[in-house]
Amino acid sequence: MFTLHFNCQTIHSRDDFYRQLCQQYQTNQPFGYSLDALWDWLTGELPLPLTCHFHNLQSYPLSAEQPLAAIIELLQEARAEQPELYHIVIN
Repeated sequence: MFTLHFNCQTIHSRDDFYRQLCQQYQTNQPFGYSLDALWDWLTGELPLPLTCHFHNLQSYPLSAEQPLAAIIELLQEARAEQPELYHIVIN
């Protein structure tokens, strides 16, 4: 199982999230900082099964305009398609 950890207190934009992702999983494949690129990584690049830990997210307002809202939604979509391969831990 491959595990990623994200410190949500330091994520103020989607680019912050993507930087944390790229620091934890380095590859020779180029990564465009977009939701489409993230979907491609989730479904083809990252080792599976995958667990994503979002630390300090409880105090983070997750309204639609927040940078992590669409990212969490995308992860939930991947989990809905293959629940045994994608795990999201919010603490």
